[in-house]
Amino acid sequence: MQKQKGILVIRNSDKKVYRRFRQKALEEDINVGKAITEAMEYWLEAKQNKKKTNISGIRKLNGIIKAGKKVRWSEQVDEILYGASA
Repeated sequence: MQKQKGILVIRNSDKKVYRRFRQKALEEDINVGKAITEAMEYWLEAKQNKKKTNISGIRKLNGIIKAGKKVRWSEQVDEILYGASA
């Protein structure tokens, strides 16, 4: 796949953030265009890999404080949210 190159105008960006970004790119010895491309690819990948957490099972928690019974709230929350088993 051939990469298209050209002029890109980005509106409504923070100038202070851009200056810091540009300075970091210079420190890393890469041009700003390449650094922005890498940042956009990283952001897109992070958004694609982000998994939505379903908290509908939180209502199924057992263990309102009962004398003599071990309470496992944190383990149960982990199981519901992350699928982890204790």
